[in-house]
Amino acid sequence: MDLEKFIKEHRAEFDTEIPSEKVWNSISSKLNKKQKSYAWKPYVAAASVMFFLAFTWILADFKLSSRTMSEDDKVSAEVQHAQIQFSSLIELKRNELNSYRKDNPALVSDFERQLIELQSSYHQLLPQLKDEKKRDVVLQAVIENLQMQVDILNQQLEIIKQYNEPKNDTEEIVPL
Repeated sequence: MDLEKFIKEHRAEFDTEIPSEKVWNSISSKLNKKQKSYAWKPYVAAASVMFFLAFTWILADFKLSSRTMSEDDKVSAEVQHAQIQFSSLIELKRNELNSYRKDNPALVSDFERQLIELQSSYHQLLPQLKDEKKRDVVLQAVIENLQMQVDILNQQLEIIKQYNEPKNDTEEIVPL
């Protein structure tokens, strides 16, 4: 016999029996448990999205700061290279200039004021290197400032040497 046919023929017998209250309570509690199990899923989905966004933000911030640090390190290395290159030369020229201080104190003091102004400008430029938009221009200005310090020292030394040369008012006569 076919099961469907059997159920159709005996349908009335199946409908007469009503399950007890205990069976309905059991079914109801099982349905409530299933409904409660699905209640937390939106929170898990929201937490997953928040975790993903936070992780992405942290990763992007880390990469950006790493890149910025490497650019800052690069600029810092360039500035240090320029400082090393020029500082020894500047110090050498200053020492030579100071050797003339005893003979020409007013002249050397005037030269010293000019150098102090350049060094002040130099120290004002250094913090501006942090601005990415102006970094190349400021770096060039820093290097030019150091170069100007060297040039001014050279000019000052040349002026002092000319000032200290004995002046001959008479021209030498060379025998023929």
